[in-house]
Amino acid sequence: MPKTKKKSKKQLEDELQKAAEEQKRHEEKERLFKLEEDALAAHRERLEIELEGKNRVLEAERLEEEQEVVARMKGERKRCLDYEQSKLQEKIEWQKFVSCTSRPNVMYESEITTYVTMVREERSDRESMETAIEKCKAAEEVVNDLLELYCKACEEGDVIRQEWCMHYLGEIRDLEVELIDAATAHLLLYIEKQEPNTHLQVYLQWGNANDEMKVGFWGHLQSKGFRAKSIEHSKIQIGLDLPKAIQLQSIGHCIGVRSLYTTFDSAQGKDPVQMSIGGMIRVDLLSIPPFSKKVKGWTIRAVPAPGKELMKLPYPNTEHTTASTAIAAPCKIDYKVPAHVLVSKVPVVSWWDASVERWSTEGITEITWEQESRKISFFTARLASFSITQERHIDLPYKHWNMRPCDDMVVELTVQAARYELRFMISEDGLRLKGPQLPELLDVMFEPGSGEAGGLSGPSGRRPRVRSPATLLNELRECGLNLMPKNSDADQLEGYTPKHPETQARAYSDLSEIAAFYDIASSVHNKDLPAERALVRIRENELHETFNPLDADGDADYQALMFFPDKCCYVQSLEGISPCREAMAPGHVTHASLYLCFDKHPAPGPAHSEQLQRLEVTTSTVRFVEAVRQTMQLMHLLSFV
Repeated sequence: MPKTKKKSKKQLEDELQKAAEEQKRHEEKERLFKLEEDALAAHRERLEIELEGKNRVLEAERLEEEQEVVARMKGERKRCLDYEQSKLQEKIEWQKFVSCTSRPNVMYESEITTYVTMVREERSDRESMETAIEKCKAAEEVVNDLLELYCKACEEGDVIRQEWCMHYLGEIRDLEVELIDAATAHLLLYIEKQEPNTHLQVYLQWGNANDEMKVGFWGHLQSKGFRAKSIEHSKIQIGLDLPKAIQLQSIGHCIGVRSLYTTFDSAQGKDPVQMSIGGMIRVDLLSIPPFSKKVKGWTIRAVPAPGKELMKLPYPNTEHTTASTAIAAPCKIDYKVPAHVLVSKVPVVSWWDASVERWSTEGITEITWEQESRKISFFTARLASFSITQERHIDLPYKHWNMRPCDDMVVELTVQAARYELRFMISEDGLRLKGPQLPELLDVMFEPGSGEAGGLSGPSGRRPRVRSPATLLNELRECGLNLMPKNSDADQLEGYTPKHPETQARAYSDLSEIAAFYDIASSVHNKDLPAERALVRIRENELHETFNPLDADGDADYQALMFFPDKCCYVQSLEGISPCREAMAPGHVTHASLYLCFDKHPAPGPAHSEQLQRLEVTTSTVRFVEAVRQTMQLMHLLSFV
């Protein structure tokens, strides 16, 4: 092959120069193209900003115009509700009037304070325990009136009224303990009138095993000779095992031990994390005053100074501890837990530390729970006030919930809580628990006694029990199911932030108006949204059919609704697609209420006018709508799912 002629230096330089010019032209072309693209992108961005600004202006104008419509509709709804509630209130007031009750009207602070003052002033220094307990029972009737008022305040969202009720509820229950203390002081002062056994010991008990308040007392009528003692108050089912250290740390005292059980506790919800269930047992070590003496026909008795009528001895006694008694032996306590309380297989028992206002488990060991006898027993290194405790948020968060119409103006609400799946029926009469049918919950689910023939669904013919939403949920809390969470409970849950109050109020109010005709279900994306936004899914269900909201095949049958503090809209979100698709559904815009989203639907159906007419709230539907709203609001369904 012929040899390739070698390029000259000039040829190589010309080729390099030509390549450099070509590269330069290419770079200039790319630069101009990029400038054109940047200019086009900036133009598009400017147009989008202008369009977004225009849309915001249009939205603001639209919402402002619609607010008048919403205010008028909500005002009419409130007028209907006030009218219906006034009729119910008249019936309640008439029933109270014909009952001729002498209890104070808890609506008025002056009557409550007068009642408390009168009870204190009328209290006699010689009052028997039986009389004190009867007064406590009367006081609990006033407490029940306050609880009724408290539940109404919860339903109306009146926080100030709730705190007011709880303040006086606590004051009256403190008064009950004062009455028992005064009767105990009188008992100790005249203890020699009681008939002791051969070991100079006094056993006394008041009440029965299932009473809301019961008292047991044991006294040793000599200051020495005390040994380890087992005390069994069989009538009230309270037992104590006292070590010899009790006497060693109370040298010089004739000692008595009082056991006071009440279905309420003295903590009154002060601990933000723990809550008590099953009542409180207060075990106090008492000093028996010197006995009276007979001198020349006279009976001489030492009268304690005012305020020192009842001397409670600490155990362990850290002030007078000697080397031999430095380690206080534990005491054993057992008592019966009411039948309506849900107790876990491994319960926790705590004592109330008033110095820090918290429940504490320090020094409590060997806790045993007997399901059949419903007895809890434990060892404690101190004598104090004890209760079974659990975390306030033990049933949170909700895994999912859904609501479906099952009859005219009746819906079924299913909530999968952390421990149980709960089913409720909501009607214009209020709320009732449908399941689970646990033995502890039967008294919440059904009325006591036998019902009439027909319409019976409970055990032994008992009628279903319907209460106002807050009343029934408060009863469940007494059973150990806290389904009325506070915003502070979210602090104990990872990744949960309470929804904005106005967003919740908007959602609950609007959703309650469609609950009779639509399935409403929670969304898995709701938790991840900011506090100002909340997401639910709805599906029309005029025929009261049963759909599974968790079925992936039916995901597209639900429409996602996004709520804001002042508006709502349809969005493109689907359960099976993450992250949440927050863009509005095609053709839809935001509106000031859900009703207007239906009214302004871009593609209304043939029965559009009839649908809108059904969704209007009237005097015949307002009680049902309000019961749904209250239930959703009290359970904070959007904040804890």
